[in-house]
Amino acid sequence: MEVTKSIFRENDIRGTYPEQLNEYTIGEIGKAIAAKCRKENIDAISVGRDGRLSGESLLDAFCDSLVNSGINVTNVGLVTSPMLYFEAKINNSKSGIIITGSHNPKNHNGLKMVIDDKPVSGTEVLALIEGMKSETFRRGTLQFKDIKEEYLRKVTESISILNPEKYKVVIDCGNGAAGCIAPELFKKVGCEVIELFSEVDGNFPNHHPDPSKLENMEDLIKSVKNNNADLGLAFDGDGDRVGLITNTGENIFPDKYMMMLSENILSQQPGPIVFDVKCSNHLDELIAKNNGVPVMAPTGHFHIKRAIKENNALLGGEMSGHIFFNDKWYGFDDGPYSGARIIEALSEYQGNKSISDIMKTYPESFSTPELNIDVTDENKFQIVEKFISENNLQGEEITIDGLRVNYKNGWGLIRASNTSPKLVLRFEGNTIEDMNNIQSEFLSELSRISPDIVINLT
Repeated sequence: MEVTKSIFRENDIRGTYPEQLNEYTIGEIGKAIAAKCRKENIDAISVGRDGRLSGESLLDAFCDSLVNSGINVTNVGLVTSPMLYFEAKINNSKSGIIITGSHNPKNHNGLKMVIDDKPVSGTEVLALIEGMKSETFRRGTLQFKDIKEEYLRKVTESISILNPEKYKVVIDCGNGAAGCIAPELFKKVGCEVIELFSEVDGNFPNHHPDPSKLENMEDLIKSVKNNNADLGLAFDGDGDRVGLITNTGENIFPDKYMMMLSENILSQQPGPIVFDVKCSNHLDELIAKNNGVPVMAPTGHFHIKRAIKENNALLGGEMSGHIFFNDKWYGFDDGPYSGARIIEALSEYQGNKSISDIMKTYPESFSTPELNIDVTDENKFQIVEKFISENNLQGEEITIDGLRVNYKNGWGLIRASNTSPKLVLRFEGNTIEDMNNIQSEFLSELSRISPDIVINLT
């Protein structure tokens, strides 16, 4: 049996179960990870899984492979990705891997990896697999650990919400792994909590756990309005992303609530703030205005974490809802923790304003959500490369991740998804007309350059 090379991606490993990612494949991945650990003098690693139906079987096979390859394994069981990252931060080896399909369809699974406090790409793992030799090792050990209470203790030590009892928050876990921690976390920091879909269920029976898609926020919006709540928070399948709904039921894109978080952090200390290529120009301008240093990075937790380290940044964020606090937290993306920090910033805002009122104080523009066009994993990067080299768009080109073109009245972006067979697009304009015109120009160029693509935006 051979491994499917296409599952090894720039940021992580993702594929369908059992066709692409199965017990055999994850066993080979375990051998490769063990080889990397030995090379870096690491003899122990923590592992866990999210709530995917295939997660338990894959985790068992992964543990067996690591142990048989001489690695001492700590199995933390069902956790969010941030809980696993937390465990990796506090253990001696600074190493951890979670088996997770994140927000992908329920028959998908994958791995997110940190070794010696550095993210590991799927492409590096594939190279290790292809270079492996057959060896025999002394068996490592396997132990089990419940990290929930230690994680909650550290969160409550970090979060300080003024008068927390006055905040009524609706949390939508989408039947993902956040259900095992988020309800208790928000109660621990003192808020009144209304729960939606907290039961971990890999079938995702209510809606798909992806807060970047507006249709997945409908239940949360309804609950916020019906309960007269102060805000609503939604988490993705493995709990490393957060979506925000205001008290009036408005969905706030992450690059906009990043403005509030940036302003809050920079009021206490100056420093760099990292954001991805899909974020609004207004975020860049606000950071600079508040004595911060704006740093644009490619999309993906691998790139954001690297940029945070390289720049010693206080905060990082992506349009998808990955938020990385590095001021008084550990610099990894954590959906429930980020939600608590949003409430903390809200509580410190002068004038006792609602989250809706605060959002209205930031610059307004007109922007699309993240838009997708279905292509294939095999051709998505070639399409983008061809677009970069052959487009006739007139503006300032940024090519750190796909092509972003800045105009005086807005910007447009086209890039290849790191996690799925899609092109990712986003557009922003000073007016609706500006936004629509920029979008039309991009799509016309795409049709001209790649006429075989069916442009059906989702």
